[in-house]
Amino acid sequence: MTISSQTKTSDSLFKLERIKRFPTIVWLILFGTFLARTSYFMAWPFLIVVLFDDYHASEAQIGLIFAVSAAVASVFGLYVGYLSDKLGRKLIMLIGCIFAGLIYYGIGGANELWQLAALMIFAGLMRPTIEAPGKAVISDNLESEKDRELALNMRYFILNAGGAIGPLLGISLALSQPQALFYVTGVTYFVYALMLGLSFHFSRVTLPPSHESVIRFRKVFMVIANDKLFMGLLIANILLMFVYSHIESSIPQVLARSGLEDAVKWIGILVVVNTCTVILLQFPLLALLEKKNVFFRTRLGVGLMGVAQIIFIFTPEDYAYGWVLGTLFLSIGEVIAFPTLSVQIDRLAPAHLKGSYFGAASLYSIGFATGPLVGGWLLSLQAKVSLFVVCLLCVLAIIVIYYQAQKMAQTRPS
Repeated sequence: MTISSQTKTSDSLFKLERIKRFPTIVWLILFGTFLARTSYFMAWPFLIVVLFDDYHASEAQIGLIFAVSAAVASVFGLYVGYLSDKLGRKLIMLIGCIFAGLIYYGIGGANELWQLAALMIFAGLMRPTIEAPGKAVISDNLESEKDRELALNMRYFILNAGGAIGPLLGISLALSQPQALFYVTGVTYFVYALMLGLSFHFSRVTLPPSHESVIRFRKVFMVIANDKLFMGLLIANILLMFVYSHIESSIPQVLARSGLEDAVKWIGILVVVNTCTVILLQFPLLALLEKKNVFFRTRLGVGLMGVAQIIFIFTPEDYAYGWVLGTLFLSIGEVIAFPTLSVQIDRLAPAHLKGSYFGAASLYSIGFATGPLVGGWLLSLQAKVSLFVVCLLCVLAIIVIYYQAQKMAQTRPS
């Protein structure tokens, strides 16, 4: 089945039978994703506070630590995905959960800046060991393409729900005992590891093909690098993450420097608008667009993100309602386009290399890591308009790439 296949009119994504077909391991991956992401967002955002208050780190040091952590996760993801094909999803995910628990415990007990920086980088290493094989497990254990699409959409919803709930739970602990946030996060990963071990042991789990069928890493790398369709989508999605990253970095900086009264309040409102839009509209929009293929959905979502860039270009820095409107369009575009990214990989990857392809897709976050660096540089030059013009040009490039990718997919062998 190619990535361009259409949904049949009678084959609705929203059928109770689909959810009933989810095996225990898929439900566990979804629940574990919620636990891990909630605890992650309960602790990770407050690391900046810890770095400032407890370790007296400079803005440059903090930016470097976060950038290196993100970059390491991006590059390491490809090899981790390969290992999950070679050695098995169970082993890699268990190692990832156990080491993540130990790392967060270490962060809670660190007393030197270099220790915290090293542990944060290792935390970046552990994230793809859990997420890439987890998506591959979903793909391995659901036979129907539409069942997998529904499960991957549910996973995206859960990621955002955890991202919304986590900071709310973390606020009270962060005010009284910031270190406790990291201990709780560590315990959560240990619990996830225990649940995974029990589920893999006691329930019927479909495993990927035997390791003998998985070629060496260099050859896997060449297979992926020579997959022109995947590489085109990889470039497009790196650009997409670059565009999206500014909602968390550059736009708050613009508002903070604008002289706008209650700037912090408006930054919080933008976060609420983004989160609520994603949580409330994901499934209604999916139901509306499910008969369209993933290329159309992605282009539509990216187009709406382009409208947001136009709004940002013409919005005065101190006009808060313009930033809210742009964020609304960006969020609607996100909720249409982003859930399709995992669906693309699921339909594109060979069965014996699902983990490798999902791991390679972690390179998308290169765009998310470079966005704040480019945005901060342009904003330091007072070039707010130039920043969003660059983003608009990226949007146009993404749409062109997706048009070409759809043509390639239509001629790709099933």
